Amino acid sequence: MKILVISDTHFPEFSAADKKKPDLGDFPFFPETLRQKIREADIIVHAGDFESDDAYNLFQQTGKLKAVHGNRDTEMIQKTLPEKLVFEECGIKFGVVHEAGVSLNDNTARWYILQEMGVDVLIYGHIHTPSIDEYKGQFLICPGSPTKARMSEPAVAEITIDEAEMKIKEVQIIPVAPASCGYLKFQEELAKKSEKK
Repeated sequence: MKILVISDTHFPEFSAADKKKPDLGDFPFFPETLRQKIREADIIVHAGDFESDDAYNLFQQTGKLKAVHGNRDTEMIQKTLPEKLVFEECGIKFGVVHEAGVSLNDNTARWYILQEMGVDVLIYGHIHTPSIDEYKGQFLICPGSPTKARMSEPAVAEITIDEAEMKIKEVQIIPVAPASCGYLKFQEELAKKSEKK
């Protein structure tokens, strides 16, 4: 089983012309890498900040969506989706929230939230930077953002579950577009200069 983890898509309402396109359900505004992951996923977990009703409805139409609302979501989305979600697949308990602390480096608050929710995996968004932390078979997963990454590549995460053994086989961050952040380009240039020395 494959679970696609996504957050902070931040799409505006679609134009009237966009809404008439027959292939809108295939997410033409996403890079092909991400479109393929959406097609392959058994479940899509969205950790909030769709930002528009159109974006939420498009994900909802896949029939695969489990989601929470984010701080930038519309009133309709906030009324429709919970702030926190717990669900179980293959004996593994998943918790989903949008905000789970703002630190990029300190996961203490997130581990507390995982314990409070009584889950094995805590999925969160808001910080727009992908991160995976694992301790004794429990995971904290932030997929970053596929559209507005911060000091990182636009990305999503993918969880692969071994259904026979009822355990997580792999968790990975999947870049879906080249980095557009100036900091990353600068960092790459520094790394190349260091390699030449």
